Amino acid sequence: MVGTLEGVKILDLSQFISGPWCTNLLSTQGAEVIKVEPPVTGESLRIFTILQKHMYFFFSIFNLNKKSITLNIRKTEGQEIFKELVKHVDVVVENYTPGLMKKWNLDYETVLKPINPRLIYGSISGFGQTGLEEYVKKQAFDLTIQANSGLLDALGMEGPPRIPLADFSAGNVMALGICQALYYREKTGKGQFIDLSMLDLMYAMNVRTQVREYMPQARGKPQVLEKILPTYDQYNTKDNKRVGIVTITEKQFQRLCDVIGRPELKKDKRFKDVIKRMDHIDELDEILESWTKTLDRDEIIDILDKNRIPCAPVLHVDEVREHPQLKARNMFYQKFDLSDFPDLKSATVPNVILKFSESQGEIHSTAPQLGQNNNEIYQDLLGFSTEKIKDLRRNGII
Repeated sequence: MVGTLEGVKILDLSQFISGPWCTNLLSTQGAEVIKVEPPVTGESLRIFTILQKHMYFFFSIFNLNKKSITLNIRKTEGQEIFKELVKHVDVVVENYTPGLMKKWNLDYETVLKPINPRLIYGSISGFGQTGLEEYVKKQAFDLTIQANSGLLDALGMEGPPRIPLADFSAGNVMALGICQALYYREKTGKGQFIDLSMLDLMYAMNVRTQVREYMPQARGKPQVLEKILPTYDQYNTKDNKRVGIVTITEKQFQRLCDVIGRPELKKDKRFKDVIKRMDHIDELDEILESWTKTLDRDEIIDILDKNRIPCAPVLHVDEVREHPQLKARNMFYQKFDLSDFPDLKSATVPNVILKFSESQGEIHSTAPQLGQNNNEIYQDLLGFSTEKIKDLRRNGII
């Protein structure tokens, strides 16, 4: 099958997670993604693979199906080569601190757009390209954005974020933005600049900060940061595990009351509707957990499933690797060459996420080695001679 983005060429200057995850979503749907990396060390996340070879599999999560070339865009000759590459592509993606591309004479508006007016340029940054300079120029990482957006506080976390939500979310939204811009270009013939601020995105996702402005139950009550909806929580079980239970609709709540042997709760004025129940969250949680603690996790899931009450086992991270539904949907990609890893029986990364009926994406290669495609891109795409490529390598340009 041909992927939905077959024929789209992307230059990927990004590093770490947000940008590479964005282009990974596009590469697994057929786009040709060319990673442009600094010579010798490669992009920042690749450096970890040099220090610990097992990090290659983590690196692969964000760099499937990609090609890799080396190019020093900090040097004038490297900048000129990058401009030549821009003539042949549809999209550029980077996640540098705003101002760096202009410093390197590769600004979109004044340099790249005139070269290729159809170019779509996606920039992910911590605080965006506009606004207060003290923020625009700040270096940003997932933790600092989750902290600035109030998400760490809303999730009640101590220590570092356990999942890089800001990075992954930024990658998801930029991939969406690029597809929107490609569609716009089909209609108008025009490329454009996409400015994604991770802070903007995380603020939009942190609905708790908005709820506290207008919900009476939330105003002035710090504890509401932990719980907003009634009977929407994790509960301890007899076998020292946890189960997630959700009852939002009236039918769900009534069925739950019958299941736990407390039918009188259906007529209790405190629990008359979901809004009333919001004022008595802790009482309901105590009642519900007094029931869950009498049963093992799997017993609870079986009972609730039979009564059509939304629930789920709170799985340990190791249990997820055995999830039957993920196996059924072929979400575990394990086709790695492990000859250099005798201590491993397998290594798993996520398979293609979106399932298209007519243009199914696929993984055809794991993360490329640094500069693996130098000859292909510089010779076949730009027409450089073998001798010129050797000179560029000697001079530290590639």
